[in-house]
Amino acid sequence: MSLSRFALASSSALLATACGGSSGGGGGGTDVERLRSELAAAHVRPLPAPPAVSDELLALGQALFFDKVLSGSEDVSCATCHLPQFATGDGRTLASGVHGIGLGPNRGGGVIVARNSPPLFALHLKRELFWDGHVRGVGGLVTVPEAVELTDAMRATFSPGLEVMATQAMLPPVSREEMRGQPGENPVGDLGDGYNSSGGSPEGTTQVWAALTERLLDLPGYVTLLLAAYPGVPLQDFSFAHAGNAIAAFEARAFARTDSPFERFVRGDDAALTEVQLAGALEFFGPAGCSRCHSGSLLSDQEHHNTGLPQLGPGVGGVMVPVCPICPAFMPDRSDIGRENATGQPEDRFLFRTPSLLSVALTGPWGHAGQFAELRDFVAHYRDAELSHLRYDIQANVFDPELVTTLVPNADLVLATLDPRLQSPKDFDVDAVVAFLHALTARDASDLSDVVPASVPSGLPIF
Repeated sequence: MSLSRFALASSSALLATACGGSSGGGGGGTDVERLRSELAAAHVRPLPAPPAVSDELLALGQALFFDKVLSGSEDVSCATCHLPQFATGDGRTLASGVHGIGLGPNRGGGVIVARNSPPLFALHLKRELFWDGHVRGVGGLVTVPEAVELTDAMRATFSPGLEVMATQAMLPPVSREEMRGQPGENPVGDLGDGYNSSGGSPEGTTQVWAALTERLLDLPGYVTLLLAAYPGVPLQDFSFAHAGNAIAAFEARAFARTDSPFERFVRGDDAALTEVQLAGALEFFGPAGCSRCHSGSLLSDQEHHNTGLPQLGPGVGGVMVPVCPICPAFMPDRSDIGRENATGQPEDRFLFRTPSLLSVALTGPWGHAGQFAELRDFVAHYRDAELSHLRYDIQANVFDPELVTTLVPNADLVLATLDPRLQSPKDFDVDAVVAFLHALTARDASDLSDVVPASVPSGLPIF
């Protein structure tokens, strides 16, 4: 698409916005011209390339991503919950952490993690990570939970453009449920509580990082990789920030899978979408109203919303409820209070980050707790979020026997603060929108086997 043509589409969208909002699919012109106007109004631009990283840093990050050495009992890696075979997810409703056996939907016996494993495509474009946004880039700095403290030296280690990703990568190894384990299970688990533990402290988090860094430096293969990735850094100066930064570098480059029909259309190929996909795109950006939250190059406003999804699993935070109908005492239920966990603000209760939709058809189950097993059903939820919530059938969507009985009876609480944009039923073509979402699948996202190393320096099995 020429610069002059792009500027014309942008000018048309700005004019439409000034006259009362997005173009809304109205006006004359061909369907292609109408869609280009909608894209300009929704600030959809070609996806930027990931930050440049050295091959040596990539090699270190690849090894760390697939190596179980970063977990307390050396039984879980980053890849356990972000499998190449499942488009960087795990195909599960909720992740299965420490003690688990097997992979993907067949994994069982592990500690249930309260939220769905999110995909890793184009993470470098996200200004915050985790479903509640508790790692966030603000004004060139990264904000972190209270039980985490990044030193100036750690922050200086992060490569430009990878600061948020690198910080995120440092946290799951500290989480007892995800990777570390409990006291008595392994030496790292014996260390004090830190990130993701009730009452955890920055000291506990720092102790875990130090122990894992020492573990890496005891392995000759990692010493070689670290020195190659960070030339000039003395061994005694390495910290876990160097590991997190390397993992981020690997993720940014390995999972920058953007060659989808929709991205080709955004870059100027008018014939990239089929007629069905084009119609679906017009539905998505028009009558369905999806782009009011799914905007920008990631098709995410990167904000937080209560979309009325039912809740299941162990929850995070909880809402205080009576112990029994006539009891004066209260206890937390299994609600996941969403962004309130990160901010402490009651107005953020049940708000969750708008996910990116890149290659979304590959990344089910869908929802912050993997509530929907089928993409069509997930899209249909947004026609009438309240009715969908009230009629939700957990047995039709959740197949893990540990989870089918964990539906949280908090519909009244969730629906009381439903996003205003979803409080009235919508009439849109679900199948058309689903057809468009399939156009967001990158042609090289279905098979990610090329990123799996033959082995890792610890000698532990990769899968």
